[in-house]
Amino acid sequence: MTRTLTEPLPQTRRGWIGLVVTGVLFAVAFFLVVRFYDADGGSSVEGGLGSTSEAGLILTVEPDSVDPNTNLSELHLSFGAQGSEYVGDDGRLIDNVRITISTTDGLNEIKFPAGTVLAEHVVDARLDGEEATYPFDAHSGYLLLSADTYERQSDGSVTSKAAVPIGIQGGGGINGWNTAFTLPTGFAESQPIAVEFTRAFSTKIFAILIIVIAGILALLSLMTAALVWADRRPAEAALLGWTAALLFALPLLRTYLPNAPPFGASIDMYAYLWFILAAGAAAVMVVLGWNHQRVHERQSDERARRASGSAEEADPHAS
Repeated sequence: MTRTLTEPLPQTRRGWIGLVVTGVLFAVAFFLVVRFYDADGGSSVEGGLGSTSEAGLILTVEPDSVDPNTNLSELHLSFGAQGSEYVGDDGRLIDNVRITISTTDGLNEIKFPAGTVLAEHVVDARLDGEEATYPFDAHSGYLLLSADTYERQSDGSVTSKAAVPIGIQGGGGINGWNTAFTLPTGFAESQPIAVEFTRAFSTKIFAILIIVIAGILALLSLMTAALVWADRRPAEAALLGWTAALLFALPLLRTYLPNAPPFGASIDMYAYLWFILAAGAAAVMVVLGWNHQRVHERQSDERARRASGSAEEADPHAS
């Protein structure tokens, strides 16, 4: 019994195994992404001020943004104080307070005159890291803070009076990044802040899955093109369109990488550019195979026409 083209192929055991394996892999990836997405984007703090009754300034540092392209991070600084030596009952400063922030880009001073309240401030921190290792890149920054009281002279100059102990605590987070603070404990006149940003697990898994899918598409196109080149399968119009469209689809697919890095990252050198080259080679092989098959078809038609003409000449009464 022959099967018509409208009848579906019977489901085989291999087909069921493929469906089950694909479904399991998709379910595991979905579970991991959703599970870790809820936990990602926060901060882990090593050290910090902790609970203390000592008098001094209290600084809470939180990340606002991170840009690996420019190697900069915005850190939000919230200032507070405890102890009657520095703030009155109304919460205002008793004396002029100056906070000095040292970064790799230089010094930044924040002054709070007496009678005012401690406000918030945003500082840019220079980061050290290689975005080329996306999605496994890490970016770290460093700050050094100190505080003192000061008085302004009649000529406008500022003179330091006494150092003010300062304590650091961290918190907050950035979507798509894991933040790790390393902070000193207790109060001190000078306090360093070390911060490190790493990609969230959901970003890593999505980037890996997209790269794997791009590689599979490129490999399938190359394998199919090899069959066409070897005359193992016909070159169809749909196949020509698919291999050509893949050259535009692969670069577009790269833009869906979460927080995609600029072109030239390690994923391009080791994988993605090779996928695009494979897709280009597949398109060339399909076109050449199609031309070869068309030439062969025309030659076969010409031989058949000549054979038919010769038979009619030999037997002019043949129908």
